[in-house]
Amino acid sequence: MRYMPLLVFALITAALYFQQSIQRQVQPAEQVVSSTLSATEFLNYRSAVMAYVTANPGFAGSVPSGALTSLSGQQFSSTFLAATGNAVTLEGSAVEVTVYSALPTGTLQTLLTQSGGDASIGLSAGSTWTTGANGMVSGAQPLAVSVPSGDVVSVFEIGT
Repeated sequence: MRYMPLLVFALITAALYFQQSIQRQVQPAEQVVSSTLSATEFLNYRSAVMAYVTANPGFAGSVPSGALTSLSGQQFSSTFLAATGNAVTLEGSAVEVTVYSALPTGTLQTLLTQSGGDASIGLSAGSTWTTGANGMVSGAQPLAVSVPSGDVVSVFEIGT
């Protein structure tokens, strides 16, 4: 009887430590889900911009989010749209498209996995960007528009 309070204290402390360890195990899974959803939404957004530009030859500027239709039928969340942008610039007969977004940490690798290592995807450094694709050895490439540093970016050309 004399050790009963100590035993109760030990059991409560053990239960609290157990609960904390369970929470630590769940958090990475939530981050994986978040980066997977963000990557999917970014790729769908990029495809929608690409489809719009292809359907509207000669277009230059920023494609308004209301004009974009996701090819997968996914609705873009307002949080995603607030952190995402695009720019379409004409360079001779080619059209350069820049799509960018401030995505959660770890999303770049998920994007590269989902896109099969697409070399048009990388990180912005403001006026330049570098690809995140494995096996690509290239220096910083210029961006046609200024993109916030650290944003995930996809740069591609349509036409010749």
